[in-house]
Amino acid sequence: MELRYLCMAILAGNLALPAYASAADTVSEDVGRGTIPYSDRDQMKRWTDEKGRLEKSLRVGEGKDYYRQELNKLGYRITAVNRNERDYLEYEVVKGPNTYEVQIDLNTSTGTAKKIDVTTNMWKAEATEKALQDAKYNVDYSDATAAASPRYSDRDRMKTWTNEKERLEKSLKAQQAKSYYPQALKDLGYQITAVNNDEPDYVEYEIVKGQDSYEVQIDLDKDTGTAKKVDVTTNLWQADATDKAVDRRKN
Repeated sequence: MELRYLCMAILAGNLALPAYASAADTVSEDVGRGTIPYSDRDQMKRWTDEKGRLEKSLRVGEGKDYYRQELNKLGYRITAVNRNERDYLEYEVVKGPNTYEVQIDLNTSTGTAKKIDVTTNMWKAEATEKALQDAKYNVDYSDATAAASPRYSDRDRMKTWTNEKERLEKSLKAQQAKSYYPQALKDLGYQITAVNNDEPDYVEYEIVKGQDSYEVQIDLDKDTGTAKKVDVTTNLWQADATDKAVDRRKN
């Protein structure tokens, strides 16, 4: 008799638990399931630390040849030369799982660098993608220069991306249930290509629209299942499904 009442109590307790809609319940089954390695939130500190070290290593006041040689010495592969002009030089570089865009503003009178920025590389040339997938892959410098295009330049594309990011953040209101966001993103014209995290207190989507990709990070209240905070940010580490969705729209 006591066992019977115990079982009934357990059943009643389970029924009383809050009902959380998982991302799997609200996103179609053909969506990729990303993992922690694709989460910008989890990867960003390591990436930022390396970015700081690289910026400190590249001193201003040098000519173009110096930066090519110095990057090689530091273990970086130059996978694309997006811009190579009298006043501006832009490289895509890869080292291990990280990729950066090195932006070098040049003095047109002396040909030396007056400013160096190491920043995101969200729009990656084909050679960059291959280098991230294969540690042994290398590309000849002349090929990197010939094959690249300004369309991969973060500097050229960032303003439009940022404006859309801000519009998206304003559209995704907090205090909504988890199940609200997949439909809201679809209504805004976005494809959810991966679910990197799906926990009672946090859900993370990779999304694609046109040639742009974002990561939507939603912090949830574990008691109510509603969003406390919604961030739209970079999607530097992309799941395979995201890469494929962006590739289909490149041409």
